[in-house]
Amino acid sequence: MKLNLASGTDLKPLPWINLDVVARWPGTSRGCDVIWDARKDKIPYDNESVDEIYASYLLLHLAPRFHKPVLAEIHRVLMPGGVLVVGEVDMRKVMTKWLEAPSDPGLADLIWGEQAVRPEWPIELADELVEFDKHCQGFTEESLKKTLTDSGFTNFTPLRLHVVFYELTLACRKI
Repeated sequence: MKLNLASGTDLKPLPWINLDVVARWPGTSRGCDVIWDARKDKIPYDNESVDEIYASYLLLHLAPRFHKPVLAEIHRVLMPGGVLVVGEVDMRKVMTKWLEAPSDPGLADLIWGEQAVRPEWPIELADELVEFDKHCQGFTEESLKKTLTDSGFTNFTPLRLHVVFYELTLACRKI
């Protein structure tokens, strides 16, 4: 079993199961497979039943107080030796560029999130989606590794999955 947590608009095809707090984000051809709120819901699968988990920008969109509980849930459902791929924004890279160009809206979006203000989205959705489209916590590679290590993950391998300067993606394994 493979889970895509906080899938947002990055819906993966079978065999992946896409979980998200929003049933269907604007601009997507379909909705997620399972409604899941990382702030309060358990991952709806049995202990050690999942082979691989992809969590792109999950921690970025959660207040820090939710990181430990959600990583404990990921650890619970992941099989021993299972793979977790975590993608976040590399704040060291983004903040360095932002300090050079603080009026750049694209850099501001990477730091604080788009906050549901996207030209292609109907304005009436902004109030509904703003809560889920802001950034709450950033990471450097070192701080992300520490957060994951403290939650029982090891064997970190940096990955390049996207062609963006700010990518910080690590594959790791459940201890």
